Amino acid sequence: MPAALHHFPVPAPTTCASCGQVLGSTYYVLIDRPERYCPTCIHTRPRCDTCGAPLTNQAWQLHDGRQQCNQCHQVAIYDLTLARQLFLETVQTLRERQGLVLRVGVDFRLVDAPTMRDLRQYGMDEAGTAPTPTRHERTLGLYLRQGRVRAIFLLHGLPRLIFRTTVAHEYAHAWQGEHCPLLTDLVLREGFAEWVAYRHLVRLGAHRAAARMLQGNHPYRPMLEMVLQLEAQLGTDGLMQYIRTAE
Repeated sequence: MPAALHHFPVPAPTTCASCGQVLGSTYYVLIDRPERYCPTCIHTRPRCDTCGAPLTNQAWQLHDGRQQCNQCHQVAIYDLTLARQLFLETVQTLRERQGLVLRVGVDFRLVDAPTMRDLRQYGMDEAGTAPTPTRHERTLGLYLRQGRVRAIFLLHGLPRLIFRTTVAHEYAHAWQGEHCPLLTDLVLREGFAEWVAYRHLVRLGAHRAAARMLQGNHPYRPMLEMVLQLEAQLGTDGLMQYIRTAE
């Protein structure tokens, strides 16, 4: 009796997530993303202005010139009512879970990229100096104080988690303006703001997004790592007291 034949499905070849061509032995991946990209797309295709992935032929063009991949576009916040609701939810969580309470409130504004560039260029922050850049090359959010007006500005069209992370970072600067106005050390200021955003993601259960903050090459990563080391040494309450008294 002849031996039984077993048919095993041939695995489908892996294709580039951008152009769809079959990948060779060399390909690229982004941090914590399953997609794979061919060298040509990595080096020649325009990138999503939000996540940095090479764009496909179905990219979205926003009215202010930004381009966005379909993955980011599907979870992006464009509606002002929804954005304000998410902003308030984030602030409430920061107040209740991390004790970041403001005596004076902070307004919220949703703006496009040209407006954000103008704010970045001409605005002044709480300490009276030009605002520092965010984790990304493109400014995603700013906290500004001009006279009696205190406001957090965010780019429209940010994916939900990036939106919440940016709100947390900028709200931390607002808190610094009230509770430690003499703090001018850039590493502590930005490291603490990143720490607030990192802890906020952890409390939301967004552990992969939090881990990405410690894996990327953004300029605030070493500042975040330093503040996490301070937290390990001093404890959370000790860290908060340290930040309040630092200069």
